[in-house]
This record gives sequence, C-alpha cells and structure tokens, in this order.
Amino acid sequence: MSERDQIYIRILQYGLQRLRDAGLLGMIEYCTIEAEHLHNLPSLIGEANERRHEHYFEKERLYYMDRVDRSVPGLDFTLRRYEECWQELRELAASSGPVP
Repeated sequence: MSERDQIYIRILQYGLQRLRDAGLLGMIEYCTIEAEHLHNLPSLIGEANERRHEHYFEKERLYYMDRVDRSVPGLDFTLRRYEECWQELRELAASSGPVP
C-alpha cells in the first residue's frame, strides 16, 4: 500500500470517528457534509489517475472546508488531524510532481 493510500485511510478513520460522534448528537447537517467529504476517498485508494487525486485536493477538500460547521464538538481536533494529512499529501505531490 502506498504512502498516499495510508494517508487517505487515516483521513477516513478521523472522519468516520467524528461522523459517528456527531450522529450520536443528532447533528444531521454536519453528518451530511462530512459524509460528502469522505465518500470518494475509498475509490482513491490505489487510484492511478492523478487527476482524481488533484480533484480531491483542489476541489472536494476546499468545498468541505467552506461548508463545515466549525462549532461541532471535537471538530477542531479532526481538522488538525486532516491538516496534518493534507500537509503530507502536499509533500508527496511536491516530491513526485506538481504541488496541489
């Protein structure tokens, strides 16, 4: 499994944990936004089409950040974990091609 695939799995783990916790609190709108963010990540694992990875990073990730309600309990922790993962994706892209 590639390093990028491992990063996507970590994003999924963090997001699914927050999704579970928000669901228990009845935060349906947040759950919808988080699920929208996460739903394509499994298909990126092992994906050879670099444009799909760029689309996640340049479009889906930013769309999520624009929509997410930062008042969700515990989301600050998840966003910090996401940012660590996104930074690792930036570094991988910089070492192998164009930087997202």
